[in-house]
Amino acid sequence: MNLWSKIKEAWKPNPVDPPKIDPDLHHLDPLTRSAESFRYSILSIEWWISKNGKVREWLRHNTHLAAWLIIPAVLVVPVVTFIVWQVAKWLSMLTSIAGYLVVLPILALLAAIVMLIVIAIVKAVFR
Repeated sequence: MNLWSKIKEAWKPNPVDPPKIDPDLHHLDPLTRSAESFRYSILSIEWWISKNGKVREWLRHNTHLAAWLIIPAVLVVPVVTFIVWQVAKWLSMLTSIAGYLVVLPILALLAAIVMLIVIAIVKAVFR
């Protein structure tokens, strides 16, 4: 079964019923009446855009997909970023240690050469 047939199988839009005003609207308190008018406006816009329910189905599928994409993005990406940051920090420290390990023998060799020169000069002066 390919992806397109799975999408077609999951695509089951239900028709949207036309919105109805609450028959008890005049007896509701102002806040509930205001909420009811907002509800009616939103439902009438939905019914006007798509009477057969395709927009609702499209939104349902896209929010489902967004949830499947946002959960790993929120949970996994910070952990991976932290691990990569730690690896970069460790590599930076190892590079600096390796740099010092290269410089240390060179400095020891220079110190030995300077000591030999000083000893040769002291021997030449005191003879």
